[in-house]
Amino acid sequence: MFCKKTLHSSVIALTFVSALTAAQTSAPVCTPTVSAPVEVASPHQRLVAGAKAQPPLTDTNNGFAWPDTPLSAFKSGSTYTFFASDGGLHSRQMWQGHWVGNNKYGSVVRTVGTLDNPLGMGDPQDVSISPNPDPSVNPNYPSYTYMGGGSIYQVPEGTPGAGNLLLVYHAEVLNDALYAVLGLASSTDNGLSWIDLGEIVRLNQAFQFGLDGFEIGEGGLVASPDGKYFYIYFPDWIANGTLHATTTTRASVARAPMKAVLENAFSPTRPHAVVFQKYFQKRWDLQPGISGMSTDLNPTTPYSGYLDVAWNSALQRYVMIISNDTTFAYAESPDGLNWTLPVSIGDQGNSHKIAAYPTAVGLGENPKILGQTYYVYFTRLLNDGTGWERGSLQRVTLTCP
Repeated sequence: MFCKKTLHSSVIALTFVSALTAAQTSAPVCTPTVSAPVEVASPHQRLVAGAKAQPPLTDTNNGFAWPDTPLSAFKSGSTYTFFASDGGLHSRQMWQGHWVGNNKYGSVVRTVGTLDNPLGMGDPQDVSISPNPDPSVNPNYPSYTYMGGGSIYQVPEGTPGAGNLLLVYHAEVLNDALYAVLGLASSTDNGLSWIDLGEIVRLNQAFQFGLDGFEIGEGGLVASPDGKYFYIYFPDWIANGTLHATTTTRASVARAPMKAVLENAFSPTRPHAVVFQKYFQKRWDLQPGISGMSTDLNPTTPYSGYLDVAWNSALQRYVMIISNDTTFAYAESPDGLNWTLPVSIGDQGNSHKIAAYPTAVGLGENPKILGQTYYVYFTRLLNDGTGWERGSLQRVTLTCP
């Protein structure tokens, strides 16, 4: 994450060799038009919001390092509730009569606003992810130095945990090189507090000191249209016996049955994440999400980096937005496995500024479902040593003619 690490636009180098490749499909149904970027949270707005965040911020170096992950939202009437991470340090302190914070970087920030003003007018609720009451659910929790997220899923009516929230968090292990994992957290109070449910995805490369840095990103839960599975997309490092990431995938995927995920996440006795399985050699039953091998879904693409995937109901296809901190790229898939070759949809960054954490947001009642026109939000940071001081949240509009 940017707040405490150097810029990592080249962490997933375009020259890496992809392993265990999958076939790619024909041309996309849509070649979207892309608007000029619009600033929806200026550096000044971020500064003001950070000054009134609750509980009060403890990190005087980074300030309000938001949004340090993808941004996501659910809609209620005419307003939206947004979630993203504040990447600053959150030390232990009292808030509303309870201890909060865990001396880690990262958090989950809840704001209520509009698509044009995600920060809104209220106080951002900036909370840490609490450890699970059962330490055996995630024995790795104490090793994390960063733990934050913004990719939420609101559980629909008629399913276990209806109305509650699931969050995909990005956690980083120790302070050597960037080694990140993906996990789940749950909230039963509309995002005012979060409980860790444990990890769901790790790289095929196990952690050890001296590894190259490698960004696994923070893909959100993507619900299949038939309601059977949750999918999550990420780049993977295929272990090669060295400390260097010479064999990687541009896009891999893991899945788990939606019913099992929800039943266990909101279990009244022992809430926890279920086992996800990586897609490997056209099968789902060979490699676990934790450290298993995976197949590259985008083996010949020139674009790699942050991945955001969502279902587009107008196209009846999955859509993938990719950002390598400079260029945005676009791909489609009828089944979430066979993808069109990603094509550039324009540069939003350059040598002086980066465009990170792209998130597609639909304009209908469910922002997780895209239509003919939708927004892609992203974090704009300047590569001039000022860090978050001049950071902003921006968006572009994508339209399928």
